[in-house]
Amino acid sequence: MGDRKRVNVEGDRLSSLPDDLIHKILSFVSTRHAVQTSVLSSWWRYIWTSIPCLSLSCKDFHMLPKFSKFVKHVLSGRNNQIEVSSFELTSRGKVVQPCVKRILSYAFSHNVEQMNITFLPEKKIEFPVYLFRSQSLKNLTLTGCRNKLSITTPPTWELHTLATLNLHSVTILHDTNTDKGDSLFSHCANLKNLTLNNCTVMGLDASNFNICHPGLSSLTLEDGYKGVNVVTPQLKILKVKLWQGIHLISAPNLSSLHYKDSYDFLQLSTDLYHLEKVVVGISYPSDPRKTLFLLQQLRTVKFLTLNLEIIKCLSSSVELISHQPSPFANLKSLKIYPNNVKEKQTQPEVTMSTEVKNYLLDSSPAPGATFTIEVRTARNVTSARNLMSELQGFLDEWKENRETNTAHTKQDKAPMEIENRRAQRKAKRKWPFGEQMTHIKDQFGKGHKNTCHIISMLQKIEEILTRLPASRGAKLQQRFSNLCLEAMTIMDNMVDHLKFQCDKKPRLYLSELATASQQPSS
Repeated sequence: MGDRKRVNVEGDRLSSLPDDLIHKILSFVSTRHAVQTSVLSSWWRYIWTSIPCLSLSCKDFHMLPKFSKFVKHVLSGRNNQIEVSSFELTSRGKVVQPCVKRILSYAFSHNVEQMNITFLPEKKIEFPVYLFRSQSLKNLTLTGCRNKLSITTPPTWELHTLATLNLHSVTILHDTNTDKGDSLFSHCANLKNLTLNNCTVMGLDASNFNICHPGLSSLTLEDGYKGVNVVTPQLKILKVKLWQGIHLISAPNLSSLHYKDSYDFLQLSTDLYHLEKVVVGISYPSDPRKTLFLLQQLRTVKFLTLNLEIIKCLSSSVELISHQPSPFANLKSLKIYPNNVKEKQTQPEVTMSTEVKNYLLDSSPAPGATFTIEVRTARNVTSARNLMSELQGFLDEWKENRETNTAHTKQDKAPMEIENRRAQRKAKRKWPFGEQMTHIKDQFGKGHKNTCHIISMLQKIEEILTRLPASRGAKLQQRFSNLCLEAMTIMDNMVDHLKFQCDKKPRLYLSELATASQQPSS
């Protein structure tokens, strides 16, 4: 493609860019949109065939047969000499359908390195891990919805080069005939990064789900409710957020720990001599002795962040620490933040006894560790999270209503296709003009109102995020970006749905209605 002669069109600066840069630009859009660039000019006709990234989504099509037809066109028309570096698939229905099988087979045969697969809400389905045989895949993300996607362990996949595995809203069905719960990762010898988010583990006792891997360096557990045993000698980074159950952690080389939960489930079974950064947030610490024991296990930390509720717990039992030296000999920074702060609260009540402050800071090296209480940042984080949760709920409700309306439209479409266009126009004219206008006004008015509400909320969230420090805003920024993409998808689908209902452009439809209103009714 690099030696293809390009037509110099005045003002067409995009076509003069190097092929690699054009491919990079097109990698940010879906494959459907990339294919549509083939109509721009004769030079653009085949550009999409050499893009190393594939992004296929059934959400771009009203019916699965059309999606399957498009997939067949893309895979047969693509340059087979070009490998697939990254691949995204959004699908609904049975994951073993021939279309999905063909996509996965194509991606693996073209040495895909990064794969992101999302399954939309349907009946409960099991992911066909037996299809996975790859010597090139390095990054895999599987996303279900409401835990309707399941994986049975031990899986038969062979992913020896896999370095990053992310499972979101996936049910892990453990075979009770096996003895260990770590077989899910046993065929991933080079796994370094593992994330389990909103995952359900079934078929195990609470104490039997083990994550044992000799080479794992980063582990994230979020929104789960099964106890877990972590035995990872090379683990450097551990994040546990709202994962209920007892957590037995054996990670002697841990350097970064981020733990946030309602109660103090965390138990460390080994000494941690390499800790650099620790963030602990426990909303309702139940036992001061348990909290004190956890802090003593974190004694080598240099940068420590605790929530205010922990400080209050220690302050309520100063007799436990009044005669004990501070264990934090390497501490350089101590930050206290309120875990439960209201949006309009300017300054939460801070009660820190002298004994607690001395216990935390007295052993820090001269000239002493810095000590700060973060209030405004915590309030902004709370505001951003609340707004994003509210927006997510609004989007989910709008999406559910749209999918319901689309299903009804599809059911009514078959008899409509039997009639010819003249009969359709006649039927429209028999419908009183006032009711026609009311129907269209309601459809577009509701869409406009919802769109304005979404944009307003996105602007409020963005304004709050700009006030957050980078360390606190990075994860929220990612969630915000995902919300923006989801909002754009829903609004695009809304426009497509309205066009599908009208069966023509809105302006032409309105023009026809205006003409019909001037004619005498039959």
